[in-house]
Amino acid sequence: MEQLNSEEQVIIEEIIHSEHTEIHIIEYICYPFYLALLCLLCILINLNKRKFRRRYRVDEIFLFIAVYLFNVLITWNFFDFFDKIVRFIITLIIIFGIQHYIGRVQIVGITGGIGCGKSTIAKYFNEFLKVQVIDCDQIARDIVEPGKPAYKLIVQRFGLSILAGQQDGQPIDRQKLAEVVFQDSQKRKQLQAITNKFIFKEIAKSIWKICFVQKDQYVVIDAPLLFESKVLEYFCFPIITVVVTSQEEIIKRVKERSGLTEEQILQRIESQMKAEIKIKKSDIVITNDKSEKSLIRQVQEKVFEYLI
Repeated sequence: MEQLNSEEQVIIEEIIHSEHTEIHIIEYICYPFYLALLCLLCILINLNKRKFRRRYRVDEIFLFIAVYLFNVLITWNFFDFFDKIVRFIITLIIIFGIQHYIGRVQIVGITGGIGCGKSTIAKYFNEFLKVQVIDCDQIARDIVEPGKPAYKLIVQRFGLSILAGQQDGQPIDRQKLAEVVFQDSQKRKQLQAITNKFIFKEIAKSIWKICFVQKDQYVVIDAPLLFESKVLEYFCFPIITVVVTSQEEIIKRVKERSGLTEEQILQRIESQMKAEIKIKKSDIVITNDKSEKSLIRQVQEKVFEYLI
């Protein structure tokens, strides 16, 4: 075999060194994403451990064992020996830290269609059980105030015609915006795409403040679009869906409180996820066809057993 001269050997060594350097760079770029994925996975397991026990009869310890084994597999196969030890310790600290700080937290979700009475249940949690409530409707109103990022994006998309006085810098006329989006499902999706990220950001900030700064064990999220968000349902347990069986009763209630016409109310009802689908995805279903006392009695009978 022909021997390589010294110059050729140097070139080959440089190529090998360059390839190793590129591999290390890729490792260091990918590792933060792996840590973020690991954190999210551990958070979801902790927040849903009661759901796994009740709904699927699976203890969260088996899920964490699977996470540990997954972490060992990733760490031992993709990093050098010293990096293996250091990174494995880092990931164990993350896993145990999340278990310690998030394991005690329980996020209760309340959802339901227009006029169903979910705000009454949220009020009961807040006033009688002293549990803080994150009101997604209020957040949705706050993030579209003049000067907020969502406000600017909405005006860019839907124009000045949705503003009070049709002048830039004026508040959004919610009635005008509703007339636009409830007549066109595509525009409604565009509006949700703009607002959802800002709503999620505010929800996350509120959960952090309530559960980790104030150290409350429970928090309630009152979210009309809890399932439609495609995200919140994975962080809440139990999920309480409030339903009203009579559409006529819904129309009557909404008319009394909002002054909307029957046609406008029906547009809003049609735009919502069907109650049958919400019921299948929920942990607790409460029917609000009678008095407020009956509604609260159902909460007391059905909800407490799901709390720690």
